[in-house]
Amino acid sequence: MNLVFVESNTTGSGMRAFAKASALGLTPVLATADPSRYDGLAATGARIVTCDTNDEHGLAAKLAAQVGDLAGVTTTSEFYVTTAARAAAELGLPGNPPDAVAACRNKGAMRRLLAAAHLPSPVFRLVGAGRDLRTQVLFALSCIALPCVVKPVDDTGSLGVVLCSTAREAVTAAEAVVSTTTNVRGQPAARAALVEGYLNGPEFSLEMLSTGERHECVGIVAKRLTSPPNFVERGHVFPAVLARDESAVLLDTARRALDVVGITHGVTHIEMKLIDGRGYVVEINARPAGGMIPEVIARSCGFDLLDAHLRAAAGLPLRPCPLSFSPAGIAFLLAPEGLGEREAVLRHVGGVAEALAVPGVDAVTITAAPGARVRPPRSSYDRLGYAIAHAATHIELDLALERALGSLQLLLDPTIGIP
Repeated sequence: MNLVFVESNTTGSGMRAFAKASALGLTPVLATADPSRYDGLAATGARIVTCDTNDEHGLAAKLAAQVGDLAGVTTTSEFYVTTAARAAAELGLPGNPPDAVAACRNKGAMRRLLAAAHLPSPVFRLVGAGRDLRTQVLFALSCIALPCVVKPVDDTGSLGVVLCSTAREAVTAAEAVVSTTTNVRGQPAARAALVEGYLNGPEFSLEMLSTGERHECVGIVAKRLTSPPNFVERGHVFPAVLARDESAVLLDTARRALDVVGITHGVTHIEMKLIDGRGYVVEINARPAGGMIPEVIARSCGFDLLDAHLRAAAGLPLRPCPLSFSPAGIAFLLAPEGLGEREAVLRHVGGVAEALAVPGVDAVTITAAPGARVRPPRSSYDRLGYAIAHAATHIELDLALERALGSLQLLLDPTIGIP
């Protein structure tokens, strides 16, 4: 039986998914518009089908004709979750209702649904092309207190998400979003921005597993962010340290949110804020978490989110959610904030062996190649590497991650800095 991936993440869980599909007795098939985007693809053993993966309405027929014997259609890429869901539905394969996945992909649609169901929500307005954008933003700010957040409705990785303290900043941020015609995968962008009240509180993600009307929680991740105005995740800790009532509030809101948008199947990643005893949904992703969170969870409790995602896509039995956990986490290597608005060229990252020697550190990976242009992080695409660790306590985990990052030395070329 064939399990089709409609595109994939080019690193991390995306490439590992092919091997995991094979381990489940399935033949992984990558449907892609451009196989050259995937380094090391030949070594994965995945079958390749080259086709127009942006053709939502014609993809199912192409897969039926070119692949056949289908167990499921899925993806690990946020940009193709709706396309994969639509193809699976048209072929009668396991998956979520396409409209539910589309509602998760469009943050404006998600906000409307959650607010209509009276879930805790910030005040928000959608702005976009077609009318005077400045007027639209100023009208939005007549009912949204500053500071506010401006974000694309359909992007990922914190790309284009900005905290704005003035009306001028909000207009500038909205103009940047609306003027972007394609996303990082070359797909047409929605050309709409969401302006919403700033949810000022600690951020978490709930890793959920749905079967029919039942939504189980694999666990809650504590997310660590860079300083405003951008919101780049600089680390994750699992499990999050929360009081029982705090966990209950987050979980209850997450379950209600999944019901409201119509998710019924498989793994979802829900980002939330906890403010004054209430859980606020930031976004819902109808796929496993990125940012190496599945690897962190596996080291903590042995549960494999990616395996669960593939099992659900192929209609295979799911493993039970974990009951016991030990602290594990990841810290990302970022360019120093001292660069300001300048870029520099990465010459070398030293201290990898020293970082690996820190007790509790399991892995140190440098993802940026020498010669890469680097800048202070504005999105997850600006990460340069990471360290993963485990420990007996959260305090020891924090120390291990801090020591590992402290051992890494970025050698930047200051003579090629670009103002």
